[in-house]
Amino acid sequence: MEERVVAVNKDPDGNIIAVKTDRGQVYRIEQAIQQVNNGVLKGVQVVNREGKQYLRTYPDQTPENNLDELPEF
Repeated sequence: MEERVVAVNKDPDGNIIAVKTDRGQVYRIEQAIQQVNNGVLKGVQVVNREGKQYLRTYPDQTPENNLDELPEF
């Protein structure tokens, strides 16, 4: 079953540490990365930067769908 990220949870520094899906599932960021790799989470991609993996939305002209712009939970 495919899921989409609809909200994020951030640490005090503003880093996303968990995501919430349209099905109400909450994943820690490490779990979310695994779910993207497994084809469960859609609309986001895993990116490697400086040896660390993180999530981001696919580049487009709509800033409202960027992970940092999603509601917090």
